[in-house]
Amino acid sequence: MRRLKLLLLTLLLAATAAPATADAAGRGPCLLRKSGPECYVWTGKVTFIADGDTVYVDIDGDGSRTHFPVRITGMNAMEQTTYTSRASARRGECHAVEATARLEQLLRAGGMKVRLMAQDPASRSIRRLRRSLAVRVNGRWIDVARTLISEGHAIWLPNHSENAWNRDYSILQGRAQRAQLNLWDYDYCGAGPAEGAQMRLLVNWDADGDDNLDANGEWVRITNLDPVNPLPLGGWWLRDSALRRLVFPSWAEVPPGSHVTIYAGIGDDNESEFYWGLNSPAFENVTRDGTAMGDGAYLFDPQGDLRASQIYPCREACADPNAGNLAMGARPRGRESIQITNTGPVPIDLEPYRLISKPYSYAFAPSSIVQPGETMRVRLYESGDEDSALTRYWATNGPILNNGGDVIELRRFDDVLLTCTAWGSRSC
Repeated sequence: MRRLKLLLLTLLLAATAAPATADAAGRGPCLLRKSGPECYVWTGKVTFIADGDTVYVDIDGDGSRTHFPVRITGMNAMEQTTYTSRASARRGECHAVEATARLEQLLRAGGMKVRLMAQDPASRSIRRLRRSLAVRVNGRWIDVARTLISEGHAIWLPNHSENAWNRDYSILQGRAQRAQLNLWDYDYCGAGPAEGAQMRLLVNWDADGDDNLDANGEWVRITNLDPVNPLPLGGWWLRDSALRRLVFPSWAEVPPGSHVTIYAGIGDDNESEFYWGLNSPAFENVTRDGTAMGDGAYLFDPQGDLRASQIYPCREACADPNAGNLAMGARPRGRESIQITNTGPVPIDLEPYRLISKPYSYAFAPSSIVQPGETMRVRLYESGDEDSALTRYWATNGPILNNGGDVIELRRFDDVLLTCTAWGSRSC
């Protein structure tokens, strides 16, 4: 009880004390290498490790005795439920305690002395300072988020204002995923329901037009690739890289060879559609500039194993076996349409891809198979006709292709470009 009161008092002091300002900071490169943006830099000493992504720091030279709560930039560890300096008494979701233990190991190796960095000294995560955190071990600085993400103890949490680390961390996460380390080990938490089930998860992270006006324009599709056995989803949960999560009801399942769709907004659940209930978009959009934004959708089973995911944009091992085997054309005048031809030697399923004509997009339904030599035709502006094997209808409520010049892209849901076609004043 005494420890709990002390922690609550520390939180109160941190919330009311003056924050660490730019005046008390030095300047230096944000990244451990020389290139890249500059950051404000502070030093201090960690006085309490709350969990795998939050610590309390007594900041040098700030003129106070406040121990500031610091949210480590760029990563998100699994949620801990019991916070204590006694390692044996910590409790939390699967992977949470392990992340805290690894963070503690790094900090103790550096004598709990740390370097904090931020591009914006006012950066906050609620009442916590948002900072990159490094510890000096054997004469060199170690970025703790780089270590925890590369070892699979945490997922990449992109940030708009503190973006210097976005690209590096997303690449490190891709490597940890391919190596199936810790969080990426599908049975790390023990044998779970439908162990070994094969599934595909796709996230439509960019709604047509303004995402903020159409939360249901963002969705996640979970496809059961098993042609015989259903995939039970009762008690499973879906999350983004932040803390938003949807827990599936006990009766939820994906029939053999079928799929369910989870919409980010509000609606009534049924056997094939679920609604997250959010009033705003769940997923960050990709930026192709220095901010290097992206996000991910993560599906966990009830015991905490990460069973399926999609992180975007792909920045690590992004080769596609269908690259060079799809040719695309468009008819912008009159009855608008797009043609996709399989020029390769094997059948191609178009479900993992989207057609994009900014600000519009079209997602193919599951089992959109195009055999070698066949052409899939997508007709625009029509919504009353039924799809067939090689003819699909993109309900655009009017023409969208610019006769004088435009571009149509075929991209994977993780933003990898497969092919495009352009005409007039535009080029791919």
